Amino acid sequence: MRTKSLLAVAVGVATMSAVADSSYDGYNYGDSMPPMEPEPASSYNNEVKAKLSVGYDSRYAYKDIVAAPFLNHSGVFTFGGELETKLISDWKQQIGLEYLSFCDGELTDNNAFNVEWKALKELLPNLSFRGGYEFNYGGLPGEMSKHMGKAPHSFAQAFTAGLVYDDPGHGYFGTFDVQYGFYGMQGWRFDLNAGKRWTGVFHDRIDLELSAGTAYSCSYWGSSVNGFDQFNVKLAAPIRISGVDESRGFRISPFVQLNWGGNNRSEIRRYAGGSISADSVLRVGVEASYQF
Repeated sequence: MRTKSLLAVAVGVATMSAVADSSYDGYNYGDSMPPMEPEPASSYNNEVKAKLSVGYDSRYAYKDIVAAPFLNHSGVFTFGGELETKLISDWKQQIGLEYLSFCDGELTDNNAFNVEWKALKELLPNLSFRGGYEFNYGGLPGEMSKHMGKAPHSFAQAFTAGLVYDDPGHGYFGTFDVQYGFYGMQGWRFDLNAGKRWTGVFHDRIDLELSAGTAYSCSYWGSSVNGFDQFNVKLAAPIRISGVDESRGFRISPFVQLNWGGNNRSEIRRYAGGSISADSVLRVGVEASYQF
């Protein structure tokens, strides 16, 4: 009888100890614990984001491939909008629209229109995956699609997938995108960009961004036309007019960008029957945007 009582007490003590351990709140009142380092902030905290923008670029460029002077010499005005909402679970979606009005040149269409849809998922803090669909009407893709016999209309369609990195704390950012054109312009393109951002360089509302990029294509501009499309270096100075950070408020971003044609430009000219892209160009421009 006494043995059973001792066993019952032992079981009771063990049960209470387990409950106490499970309810332990993590505080050590006897010893001070070292503070935990904060984790990087997630960019997926907000459910809905929107952006409206208007800008001017001294030369028209399709994904940093600058059109030849006879196609566009005096630049292009751009008007755009972007909406980001929750898709499913921990996925988000971006819907972007862009209208381009060319100031001059001999492009078949006096304007261009781009639409894109992308699904996004955060893989790690500051690193996200994005993939989706792009539609281009007019511009360089439309010009090549219609006049090179690739499509009866001045538009091109493509699927895209890539990675986006943005570390606000240290200022590093970059993108890597893979594009497969399946209508009009058919083939593969690979775009890589990386840069560094310095906040509050001249003023607490003025940042400085220096970036560089390149692109490689496989049979996109023509059969067996493989090589680098372009190289670029860009310097921008975003000015925050309103809002507490870059994710909200009104901003004006002037920029200067130097572009060089890639090693496949002679093959593109041969296939297109003439020059469609510039060799080296200094571009200047500005974009005004409001994010909410």
